Amino acid sequence: MDDQEKKQLEEKLSICETEKDEYLNGWKRAKADLINAKKEWEDQTRGLGDYVKIEFIKNFLPVLDALEAAQGANGWDEVKKLAKDVLKKSGVEEITALGQKFDPVYHEAVGESEGPPDEIVEVVQKGYKINGRVIRAAKVKVGKINSSENSE
Repeated sequence: MDDQEKKQLEEKLSICETEKDEYLNGWKRAKADLINAKKEWEDQTRGLGDYVKIEFIKNFLPVLDALEAAQGANGWDEVKKLAKDVLKKSGVEEITALGQKFDPVYHEAVGESEGPPDEIVEVVQKGYKINGRVIRAAKVKVGKINSSENSE
């Protein structure tokens, strides 16, 4: 084998190695794209499931509110407990409000009443969340300093 044949073989080998690297890198990119697309699809599917669940719960909450308002009526306590159990199984949690410091993420102030400043003194309508996400903020009255104490 002379030097020219050796050079030609080395050039072909070099070309083959370059093509191999291009094909391998292309395959790696395609594989990464597929993995990313799969993750994105799973996230979207999960998000859609949460959306459907949240919409159902939003529509169901007025029923629970009516049951809360009818509290004490014969048989309503059992129905209210069943309704709360359905929501709990769906991952719904009641937002704690009474006696808590006002937090605009979880609470919607609808008025003020006498009480410690920035503390929730009355819950007008309960709030709910699912998986840490607020479905409906609790409508609350927030404490304020009595104006007669302020003027002294």
